[in-house]
Amino acid sequence: MKKNISRNDRIGRALTAIFLISINLAGLVSWPERIIVWLAAGILAITSIAGSCPAYSLFGINTLTR
Repeated sequence: MKKNISRNDRIGRALTAIFLISINLAGLVSWPERIIVWLAAGILAITSIAGSCPAYSLFGINTLTR
């Protein structure tokens, strides 16, 4: 998959994923929402590591400037 996420976007996604994981582990999220928070954190972490976002590709967004 072609990279379409800038460095700042990747850092923001990684920090958001870390925040979501930490509030989940701290028990600040109740049970039904906990699953959604874990999924969101996982998606953000994966797209941050990969440097590519399928939703960005779908809508033609590219924050990566070379």
